[in-house]
Amino acid sequence: MTASRDPHVLVVDDDPLIRMMAVEALREGGLTTVEAEDGVQALHAFDAEHPDLVLLDVLMPGLSGFEVCRRLRATPAGELVPIIMLTGLDDSESVEEAFHVGATDFISKPINWTLLRFRIRYVLRSAQLLKELVRNKESLSSAQRIARLGSWEWSVPDDLVQRSPQYYRLFGQRAESFGDGMGALLDHVYGPDRAMVDAALSGARNGAGYQLTYRIVWPDGSVRTLLETVERADEGASAAALLMEGSAQDITEQVEAQRRIRQLAYFDPLTGLPNREFFRESLLAAAARCLRNDSRCAVMVVDIDRFARINDSLGPERGDQVLQVIGHRLRESMGDRAPAEPAGGGGLPRLKVARLAADEFGILLSDVGTVDDVLATAHELLHAVRAPIRVPGQEITLSARVGVALMPDHAADADALLKAAETALNRAKRVSRDQVALFSEEMKVAAFLRFTLEGDLRRAIGEDELQVLYQPIIDVDRRCVVKAEALVRWPHSSRGAVPPPEFISLAEETGMIVPLTRVVLERVCNDIAELGAALPDDFRISINLSGVNFMDPQLIATVRAVLDGAGVAAARIEFELTETVLMRDLDYATTILAQLREMGIRVAVDDFGTGYSSLAYLRRLAVDTLKIDRSFVSELDDGQGMAIVRAVIGLAHSLGLEVVAEGVETTAQLDTLRSQGCHLIQGYLFARPMTSRALARTVASVVIG
Repeated sequence: MTASRDPHVLVVDDDPLIRMMAVEALREGGLTTVEAEDGVQALHAFDAEHPDLVLLDVLMPGLSGFEVCRRLRATPAGELVPIIMLTGLDDSESVEEAFHVGATDFISKPINWTLLRFRIRYVLRSAQLLKELVRNKESLSSAQRIARLGSWEWSVPDDLVQRSPQYYRLFGQRAESFGDGMGALLDHVYGPDRAMVDAALSGARNGAGYQLTYRIVWPDGSVRTLLETVERADEGASAAALLMEGSAQDITEQVEAQRRIRQLAYFDPLTGLPNREFFRESLLAAAARCLRNDSRCAVMVVDIDRFARINDSLGPERGDQVLQVIGHRLRESMGDRAPAEPAGGGGLPRLKVARLAADEFGILLSDVGTVDDVLATAHELLHAVRAPIRVPGQEITLSARVGVALMPDHAADADALLKAAETALNRAKRVSRDQVALFSEEMKVAAFLRFTLEGDLRRAIGEDELQVLYQPIIDVDRRCVVKAEALVRWPHSSRGAVPPPEFISLAEETGMIVPLTRVVLERVCNDIAELGAALPDDFRISINLSGVNFMDPQLIATVRAVLDGAGVAAARIEFELTETVLMRDLDYATTILAQLREMGIRVAVDDFGTGYSSLAYLRRLAVDTLKIDRSFVSELDDGQGMAIVRAVIGLAHSLGLEVVAEGVETTAQLDTLRSQGCHLIQGYLFARPMTSRALARTVASVVIG
C-alpha cells in the first residue's frame, strides 16, 4: 500500500451478487476495487493491478480459491499481500487449508459488510507494518552484505548456533556445508590461527566475550581475514541458559591496505629492503637491548663510489638493476631475511640490511664481538660489492666506502650511533686510501668544523668573498707569458686563508662546486673583458673543472651563457680536467669535449701521468694540452721521474699537443725540461699567483733571458 493512492482491493467471487455487494461496501469505506469472476481472471488482474489486498472466494469453478492463494504466494509480488478468504464452509479442515496455502485471514458467509470494512482496514495496517519490518530486515541484510558483516547466536548449553546468511558468505560456504555447532568454525580457520580461536571459544563457553582477528580459508584455498566480536546476550542469565552473540566482519581489504601502507612507509620499493625509517626503529630496539644487556651493537653505512655515473652513462633503468643486485648481495652476505613487521612494536628486529639513501645502505649488527670482527665484516661487504655485475651488454665493477661505529664505544643512543657511522663514512669518502673508516672523536670534531665551514663557504660564494688569482704560464722559446691558470682562494674572515684542497673538496661533496665554478668562470670572463687590449689576442686563461662540473648536464649551456654575458670569445678559455674525470665515462667525455671544441674552448689534461696515461684514450678525446704533474717535475734528478717526463713530452709531440710542466721551482728543472723539448713552464721560478692587474703588468714586462 502506498501513500499516493487509496487502498486497492481485488474482489474475486463467481457470484455476481456477492461481488456487487462487496464492491459497494468497500467503496463506501473509501477503498478502490477491481473485480474477477474466477481464479484465472484473478491471477491476470493481480498481475495487472498490483492490489494491496485480495478478497478471495474459496469455492469457484475451475481454479479454487485455495489454488489461487497458493499461486499468488509463490510469486514475489504476492508473497506479502494480505489475502482474506470468503467461505461458507465452517469446518476446521477448510480453515486449516486456508492458512496452509497462505491466507492472511478468513470470513464466513453470510458476510457482515460493515464488519468486513473494518476487518480489511485492520489487515491492511498489519500488512503495512509487516512490509516495513521486511524492508528493515532487508536493509540490515544489505548493510551487512556491503560491510561484509555476519552475525550469530550461540546457545552454549546445547551448542545450537543460529548464523545469518551473510555469515556463511564470509566463509564462501552454504549453511548445509558449514557444519553444526560452534566447533565447526575451527574447520575453516587458517591452521596457524586455530589454537588462538579455540582458546577464545573456550572462554566464551564460560561467558567471556572477546574481540579477535583471525584468518580463514575458503573452499578455493584463498585466505581471508575476519574481525570477530563476541559478548553475552543476557548478562543476568544463568550458566544453564547462557547465550552468546557475535558478529564477524571480513577485513581482508583493510588488512591488505594497511600492509601496503606499511610497505610504503617502511620499505624501499626498488630493492625491497627496509628503508631508513624502518632501520632507525630497528636500531632503537637494538640499542635498548644493548644497554639493557650490557652488550655491543654496531652500525655500518655503505656508500657506492661514483654511482651517479652509472645512471648518467647507462641510464636510470640499468642503475636501478645494479642497486637491486647490490641490495641482494649485501643481504646474502649478512644472512639477512626479509622482516615482516617494523621493530617499533617491541619485538626483536630481524633486519640487518636497509637502503638508507639512493646509493647508501645501512647494516645493523647486534651482539657483536671485537672491533676487528666488525671491521672484517665490513671488508667482506666490500668484497661482495666489488664482484662484477652483468647487465645486458655490459659488465660493471664497482667499489664502495664503509663507515663503522659501535655502541657503547662511540655513542650512547641509536641516533648518535647512526650519525657516528655516517661521519666515519664521510671520512672514508674524503680519504682515498681509507675504504673502511672506524669512527673516532677526532672525526666528530672535524665533522663539526666541516659543518661550520660548509655554511661559511655557502655564504662566501653568495656574497662574493672568494678571490681569483692567476699564475702565468711562460713560453720560454718565445720569451713571453702566453696564458695563465685561474686559481680560486678563500680569505676567511676569522680563520684566515683556507687551503684550496679543503674547501674545494667540501664544495664537491656538498654540490657547491657547481655555483663556485660558475663564480670563477664569471670572474675570469669579466677580468678578460676588463683587461681588454692589455692581453694579447691569443692569450688564454685556464679554469679547473671537477668531475661534478664535468658531469653537470647544464655545463655547456652555462658556459655559453657566461661567455655571451661577458662578451668574451670562447678561444680565450681553456678548461683543465684530470685523467680520472675523463675516464669515468669515456663516451660521455668524448661527446662533451667535442662540444667544447666546437665552441672554440681548448681542453688540457691536468696532472697527466698520475692516472690512466693511455695513448688510446688520448686519440679519442679532443684535448689540446698535457700538463706534467708537479710530482714528476720535482723528481727530475731521479731516473724514474726523468723517464716519465721524457715519455709524456714525447707522447704530446707525437699527437701534436702542447705540453706544460707545472711546479717548476729551480733553474736546473727548467734547463732539463727545455732540453727535453718542453717550452711551456708554470711555477714559482717565474711567478706566484697574482691579481688580474698584476697579470697584465707581467704579460707586458716578462722577457726571458
